[in-house]
Amino acid sequence: MISISRNYSMTSKGRVLIGGGTGFVGKYLKQYLKNQNYDVTIISRKNNKSDSVISWDQIKKNEIPHDTVAVINAAGEPILEPTRFWTSKFKKTVWDSRVMTNQYLVDAINKMKTPKPKLFISFSGVGIYPPNTDKCKPYTESYDVKEFDYLSKLAIGIEKSAIPKSDDVRSVIIRLGVVFGRHGGFISQLYPFFRFGLGICMGNGSQFLPWIHIDDVCRIVLFSIENNGVEGIVNGVAPEIITHQYFAKSFVEVFGHSFVLKVPGIIFKLIFGRERAKMVLEGQAVEPTKLNNLNFVYKLPDVKTALCSVSKE
Repeated sequence: MISISRNYSMTSKGRVLIGGGTGFVGKYLKQYLKNQNYDVTIISRKNNKSDSVISWDQIKKNEIPHDTVAVINAAGEPILEPTRFWTSKFKKTVWDSRVMTNQYLVDAINKMKTPKPKLFISFSGVGIYPPNTDKCKPYTESYDVKEFDYLSKLAIGIEKSAIPKSDDVRSVIIRLGVVFGRHGGFISQLYPFFRFGLGICMGNGSQFLPWIHIDDVCRIVLFSIENNGVEGIVNGVAPEIITHQYFAKSFVEVFGHSFVLKVPGIIFKLIFGRERAKMVLEGQAVEPTKLNNLNFVYKLPDVKTALCSVSKE
């Protein structure tokens, strides 16, 4: 365990340690938590030692800063990376970047002497739920998940690796939907089409698109840190259940375009392979039951409001 010497300002709420702090979600989280008066340390692949950066090698040596109040793992190799073939080697890279990084952090927390961080947050995905077609029967956190393909196996592996042994450390596992934001994730991948004035509808468009804006991801994390009642599985999705077709029409309306291009599913199967293509060609209706019961208030609860925010970023 390491001690980072720093004199906190009177307004500091403590230190948050973020794995994957240079990725899309991690970068937003880092800045958001800083704005909320937390001191943030990110975990880097490089060997650093400062109040703002430590290395994964240090984590493997159980060197979590002693003043850490929460640990967040946002690390993970992008799955829908079109330049990477969906090989066994790449699948292992994806697995290790999520499951093994969770394990390194949990092991380090387990070996810490008190005081331990009060919270460990990790990110799973709604791909843990089988595709469904009934909007009136959305998945809730109480659904009994079972492995049915590689992506569900990955999500289950992430969740099993994300539970510290100590009863003093809460575990929150956020099952994220598609994250909207101008500078990363789903939206950034579609921007080449946007320049031509096109809204993109993937496949037949009837599949559900569980989604959430990056601002609300950050707010769920803060809500989890500051509310002891948040524990276990949390569906990190917006309350509005939509289809890909509705998303495409909403995008055209918000961005002032006039044409929705339907891209046949075979195109995505050729680009990503059949297994990965299911992430966009099949979908799940998912409900944020736990957040609703805890009276969490969304900043961007409907897709048109969220896309308006994206258009101004």
